[in-house]
Amino acid sequence: MGQTIEIPASEVRERISDVISRVAYGGERVIISRNGNPQVALISIADLERLKQHDERLERIQKEALEALAASQAEAKRTGLDKMSDEEINRIVKEVRRELHAERERGGTE
Repeated sequence: MGQTIEIPASEVRERISDVISRVAYGGERVIISRNGNPQVALISIADLERLKQHDERLERIQKEALEALAASQAEAKRTGLDKMSDEEINRIVKEVRRELHAERERGGTE
């Protein structure tokens, strides 16, 4: 990956061919600014393809996470866990922690 440079829009208008070559063949990324404020970025097709792949991967991960959450919620509802109070959950967590601590004290590794 090449470096990222910032060029004012007025300069880009004067040197558009050079800027395109730097991006397409030099691998540079160009931020085009107006009045000193970044406005847009010019990237190579290869960078765009990587960005699209990243977006697609992210969408798949999000979809899988939502499906896992829905399955977890359905299982909680099926087993009645969705009706447990915070106090019940805390009691169970404390109990499991005590059991794990006692097991470690005995030298168990189950």
